[in-house]
Amino acid sequence: MTKKDLEEVFHIEKEIQDIQRRITIAEKQSQTVSDIVQNGHKKHTVICGVDIKRVYKLQYAYERLKKFKITLEDKKQEIMNYIETIPFSEIRQIFRYRYIDSKNWIQIAFAMNDLYKKGNYNEDSVRKKHDRYLEKN
Repeated sequence: MTKKDLEEVFHIEKEIQDIQRRITIAEKQSQTVSDIVQNGHKKHTVICGVDIKRVYKLQYAYERLKKFKITLEDKKQEIMNYIETIPFSEIRQIFRYRYIDSKNWIQIAFAMNDLYKKGNYNEDSVRKKHDRYLEKN
């Protein structure tokens, strides 16, 4: 598994968040549309109806969201299986924090320092351990 494969989970999660944001915006929009039609010189009529474009747009977004959530769960499971094959506990934890918990390198260093009650983990050390493991395997 490559670094690019592992980072794909992060990008899929961001895409899911974007789709959810778009759905929220579309749901807040009015469900009805109206138009004013002239019936001669001084008369007009208001026509109201359901916004079909909005309905189709929401249906498409819901389907897309469902598809991406399935993809994300499959990818996470694949990554979890890969992480479980890593023979070193320390490296497994770094990978879990990075790709399952979506933590950045500073957060990982803090978590590792809390876990091991040592102060020798920093942003660069955990990133280098991660990168070295990927290069070797």
